[in-house]
Amino acid sequence: SIHGRRLEVSVLECRMRRLTRLRMVEIGVAVLLTLAALVFIGLTVWAAEPGIHVADAWARPSLGKTNVSAAYMNIVNDGEADTLNSARSELVEAIEMHQTTMSEDGVMQMRKVEGGLPVPAQGMLAFAPGGTHLMLVGLKQPLEEGGELPMTLEFERAGAVDVRVPVKATAPTH
Repeated sequence: SIHGRRLEVSVLECRMRRLTRLRMVEIGVAVLLTLAALVFIGLTVWAAEPGIHVADAWARPSLGKTNVSAAYMNIVNDGEADTLNSARSELVEAIEMHQTTMSEDGVMQMRKVEGGLPVPAQGMLAFAPGGTHLMLVGLKQPLEEGGELPMTLEFERAGAVDVRVPVKATAPTH
């Protein structure tokens, strides 16, 4: 009958509208997820932009009642050439940049570096035992193994870079 046919068409149209609404919701969710993924990728790329990064930082524990120690690290520069001008910490009166060299007569000499240390473009500045290091002078409290020393490195271009330096008896191994 014609009346029955119209009812079937009406039911079919209703189901199609429901499917269309459901399909629209699915498409909307897919678009939102795609946008979220693009934002995440954009932020990841932005966070990995070239610049100064610190790796393998560590400081020696202070011995007995001494109020000096040393800190070491690798400063990796993925950007343009820069200069490390200074370092500071709330827990230390002064942090001096020192270089250790061997004299002609075989004596190790340590000297304070004035004017900063260059960090080459696409290169690295290494602070290591027996070489260039950060001398921690006037510790306000002992450095104990397992602790941490908050430090701020001041660069000419990159500005202030905060570092948390673990206190260890030996250099970190990979």
